[in-house]
Amino acid sequence: MHRIGCCLNMVARTPDGLGLENIPTLAERKFDYVEVSLSHLMALSEPERQKSVTTIKNSPLPCEACNNFFPAKVTLTGPSADHRAALEYASNALSLVGSLGVRVIVFGSSKARNVPNGFSRERAWDQLVSFARQLGKIAEENGITITMEHLNRGESNILTSFSENIRFVCEVGHPNIRALADLYHFSLEKEPIENLYQGEGLLAHAHIAHLTGRSWPVAATQDLKAFFNVLNDIGYQGRISVESYSENVGADSKEALRVLKTLMS
Repeated sequence: MHRIGCCLNMVARTPDGLGLENIPTLAERKFDYVEVSLSHLMALSEPERQKSVTTIKNSPLPCEACNNFFPAKVTLTGPSADHRAALEYASNALSLVGSLGVRVIVFGSSKARNVPNGFSRERAWDQLVSFARQLGKIAEENGITITMEHLNRGESNILTSFSENIRFVCEVGHPNIRALADLYHFSLEKEPIENLYQGEGLLAHAHIAHLTGRSWPVAATQDLKAFFNVLNDIGYQGRISVESYSENVGADSKEALRVLKTLMS
């Protein structure tokens, strides 16, 4: 059975960008877990980070996933790529969240991975493949799976389709580097939902949101139905996080969970 969670950073109301204040509401709605922004957590001062870690540990919902892996200051491609510093950051971050029970990390991080102007996209691809292979080893040591996220071309200039994402994961060839499927980016890029079939056996996480306003899935639209039809066809039974903005988390989460449960049945 799928586990349904929520990306807290999308509904955060506090300056830290973590959104932990919404956990009680989501717990009341019977969500299964929450997904926290890793770069926001790591950006906190040590006392504030430990305070947030304690809040997460004592919360009524487990934190099973994290998104926003790398901060913008990390450089993974181009002539200035610094993989040593990035791997050191990753090692510290994965050790921290691994102790919280996090099992999936989303690797979108467009600003960290984007190919600099004038730099060969092929060389940048090779840089990311090499980096991901090293990252996979660190993830394995911490019992975590890294899921590569395909982003839309308004956010990124590499890994901008699910098909490209799958090709990347296959080339990396590490069991702890897997794929994420994001309905919002599928819709924005007008990528055929049939491409999702390529994720059979490689998919380890999913994000969903309606295209309009990147809003909560409070209605069973055709694209949402098609997305779940393929997930069911390929036997995906993993986590699915709502990654949507909301002005009323209580109302949106209640209705969205009702819709999602009908699609999973």
